[in-house]
Amino acid sequence: MNYSRDHSVADGLNHVANWNAAALLSGDLKECMAAQHEKRLPQFAD
Repeated sequence: MNYSRDHSVADGLNHVANWNAAALLSGDLKECMAAQHEKRLPQFAD
């Protein structure tokens, strides 16, 4: 929200897209997909 205050809507959406893309780089996403495919609960590292 702080970023959006000083930037345009397009800049704000781009900022959120970058944050979301960074979150998808973690190994957690891979574990989630594998667990779903194998029909088990995901096991995350602490």
